[in-house]
Amino acid sequence: MFKQVADIKTADMLNLPVPEVEYHNIAVKPSQVQKDMVASLGERAEKIRGGGIDSSVDNMLKVTNDGRKLALDQRMMNPMLPDEEGSKVNACMENILRIYKEGDAQKLTQLVFCDLSTPKGKTAQSGRIAAKGTDSPELHALEAAIDAETEPEEPPFTIYDDIREKLVARGIPREQIAFIHEANTETRKKELFAKVRSGQVRV
Repeated sequence: MFKQVADIKTADMLNLPVPEVEYHNIAVKPSQVQKDMVASLGERAEKIRGGGIDSSVDNMLKVTNDGRKLALDQRMMNPMLPDEEGSKVNACMENILRIYKEGDAQKLTQLVFCDLSTPKGKTAQSGRIAAKGTDSPELHALEAAIDAETEPEEPPFTIYDDIREKLVARGIPREQIAFIHEANTETRKKELFAKVRSGQVRV
């Protein structure tokens, strides 16, 4: 149906020049806590398959979602759990730091993407306050008032905050790390992208 109203062109049809991609898969070992939690997810799945659980209480979608969170970082299941040294998040942070240092002379920039545990509410607002000077103080005050009424509650732990704090602790200036969520207007997006291109924002 979509093709009846849209002109679809795939990459092989367009044959546009694209850069070569280098893939690096980094495998990390699960912690004992993660192993135990995976076992409990299996038990939940068995109960659901057995038909003894109402879908409003627990279902396979919830189990799958919890599995994705657990695979990323055990603190997403419980912020009180320890920060494992060999976790995916810490491996990612070390990789970001290495690339940052390697590109220091040229002020090279890197983009990091994670579709889970994204910042909301207070995090984005604090980022906007830290970035004052891009717009009028009146606009910031208005946004803060709107945020107080409309922003969802900030989760107690986010991957984004965790990585940023660790990078800052390892020597990267805070102003060189930005979240796209903080650029909540088209003007701010353009300003952020310009800073990325110039090397003012490098992560």
